[in-house]
Amino acid sequence: MLHSLADARKKILSGRPLLLAGSAPLLAQLPRGNWIAGSIPYFMDVRGGVCSESQVFLTELAPHASEARICEYSAATIPSICRDAPRNGFSVLIMGYGSAVHAAYARDAPTYHEIFLKPVVGWVAGVHLDRLGKDQPQVFNGLTGAGSFDSAVVMHATLPKGKLAELDIVNVFKPGSGPVYTFPVTGLDAQGCRVDGKPVNLAQHLASAGLDTRLPLTADYNGSIVNVGIQRIDQATGTVSFYGPVFVGVEYRFALPVADYVRDFQAAVRHPETPTLFACNCLLNYLYAGLEGKRTGVITGPISFGEIANQLLTQTMVRLLIRDADR
Repeated sequence: MLHSLADARKKILSGRPLLLAGSAPLLAQLPRGNWIAGSIPYFMDVRGGVCSESQVFLTELAPHASEARICEYSAATIPSICRDAPRNGFSVLIMGYGSAVHAAYARDAPTYHEIFLKPVVGWVAGVHLDRLGKDQPQVFNGLTGAGSFDSAVVMHATLPKGKLAELDIVNVFKPGSGPVYTFPVTGLDAQGCRVDGKPVNLAQHLASAGLDTRLPLTADYNGSIVNVGIQRIDQATGTVSFYGPVFVGVEYRFALPVADYVRDFQAAVRHPETPTLFACNCLLNYLYAGLEGKRTGVITGPISFGEIANQLLTQTMVRLLIRDADR
């Protein structure tokens, strides 16, 4: 839930492991403690979607985490994230949008050791849209209290015996029946691509085709529909920038429009009766679906510049569930 700065300080001083989100100036005022955080002013609150730069969103991991350990990673060391993860537990990863570690994880995470065997959940820190391109996203290591753009912070949490972590990906988008897009290079930007096998400049193609770029590209990744949200189209350079990576050898189609996001979102949530320990939702969903003031069921959490469920996702909501091992 959203808390005042004073209440967040009290929670930190309790010593319990915490996940925090808020504006960077606010997070920089917090005392040292057992927490990690990322900058963002957008949230799913119990009252609905909200933008606030005067409050801190706080998630308590206790009593679910019997042990929690904080680590920092660079673009060079992030591939070891699952080697450092507990045998039974989960890892919460926060990294800044546009950083080198963000680009490395987006591109290479599916190749990391045990990445689909150990639950990694998290989100990409951002800034207020009015200051996009002016402010840098920040992540914070509570042990030092210091903010960083270049590092990723991770809380590796061990679960008590008899408990298991489960990731739930909530995606309301479905592939359309339009042309197939393929890309010659894996990455967060693209100029050239093929549309139904024909080579085109993607920026020019999107402009001439009059496509609704609020809809993501979608693809089938091993049986799961994954979205790639479009961030920016630069006609001067002919470059399209994405919030998540496009991959070589994968076929993409634009998604079908969503008539009622909140209704479809609630219908897509698996195990609605299972309490959610942590959740995050995409900023593009917040903007395009007009979620400010609207509740997304009982689920709360930060609104992000990208969501993590082992690999980087966009225009998706991610939940971390803790359940009994015998269920």
